[in-house]
Formats: sequence, C-alpha cells, structure tokens
Amino acid sequence: MLAQSGAPVCATGFRLAPAELATSMRVSDSLEAGVSYFMAELRRLKAVFDAAERARAEGSRTLLFLLDEILHGTNSSERQIAARRIILRLLALGATGAVSTHDLTLADTPELAAASELVHFTEQFTRGPDGPAMQFDYRLRPGIATTTNALALMEMLGLAADEHFTHGQNK
Repeated sequence: MLAQSGAPVCATGFRLAPAELATSMRVSDSLEAGVSYFMAELRRLKAVFDAAERARAEGSRTLLFLLDEILHGTNSSERQIAARRIILRLLALGATGAVSTHDLTLADTPELAAASELVHFTEQFTRGPDGPAMQFDYRLRPGIATTTNALALMEMLGLAADEHFTHGQNK
C-alpha cells in the first residue's frame, strides 16, 4: 500500500494490483460510549467485511486486509473459532491479507494452512547497563515462531512469577 503511495519498496521487484486497505488494528474500548473492547473489535471487523464485499461487488480492486491479534477481547475457545471463520470468510470474498497472531493453532486449520504462507519474527534478548532489553531485526522468517517471549518480557519488567505463589495463595 505504501508503494502505491510512492514509498520505496525494499525488494528487487514488486507487483500489486490496485487494492483497498482495511485494517483491524489498535482497537480501543470506550467506557464513556459503553463500547467494550470486544464490541469495538467486532465493529472494526464488520467494517473490514463491508469493504471486502464492496470490493468484490465492484470487481475493480482487491481488498488487502491487515488483522492484528483479532478477537483477543473474548475467551480463547470462542476466539479461535471466530478468528478462523472471519479469515475464511474474507478469503471467500476474494480478499487477501496478513494476520498477526500469537494463536499458533490457527495454522492447524487445513483450509487456512492451504491459503497461507506462515512467517514470523524472532527476538534477541540482551542484558546491558540499563538492564534487559528485547530487540527485533524485523526480518520475516518462514514458518511458525519457534520461540516465545512472554515470560522473558515479564522478567524484564520485574513481573517474574514466584513459582511458590500461585492463584493468590502462597504455597
């Protein structure tokens, strides 16, 4: 999308048909408006669906969707089912896009696996004079991520869990 706006592309070649961009990223709830985080996500996803339906009906452009950690405002069981349905529906509408997720089970769905190219970033942890730090080189690597970083990030922020303290009870 940036290339269509005249931005440089870090590639030896690039070809993309005219596309419309629709995203579900950086969603916010609103206590003032009475909108939960999950409802805000659903509204944003509805806008993405509407854009995909318009693009399909007009037939002159593709919808490029970017979805970041969709539906993490609900329980994990329903989130996994709903995320699969949403992505498959967008693909059925002829849209193409990228989904960032920490839900590694999405890749287990045969229909999604067949329509996807799995890639990941890796991180490096270092310890310096200012304490621990995490850095990415932002190079896409093939396949599902082979490392996790949540516990290391917790430790970096001083939230390392005491293994003797679980569920509010000291053991």
